[in-house]
Amino acid sequence: MSGMMGGGVVDLKTLGPEHHVRAMTFCQDTFRVTTADGNTRAFWERNLRLKVDSSNAGPEKGTLALIAAGMMGDRAEVIFAVPEEISGFIKGGC
Repeated sequence: MSGMMGGGVVDLKTLGPEHHVRAMTFCQDTFRVTTADGNTRAFWERNLRLKVDSSNAGPEKGTLALIAAGMMGDRAEVIFAVPEEISGFIKGGC
């Protein structure tokens, strides 16, 4: 997962499949995020930020974006188009 740091606004609609979230689960203190390319990554709950971007550069409704957030590769952001998507998308499951 390449970082998106360094200024400028990234158009989240143009990101590749490694950045499109297909599924998210939460178990105990860990989020598991599966992207459209089939990879699943685990993030400790404090290392995954849930954000909303309703701007023209934000993701389409129903299409979440995963981007790097941090220098060590252990932190990331999942960006939703609207707040209402957050609780409905994340599933419980260990």
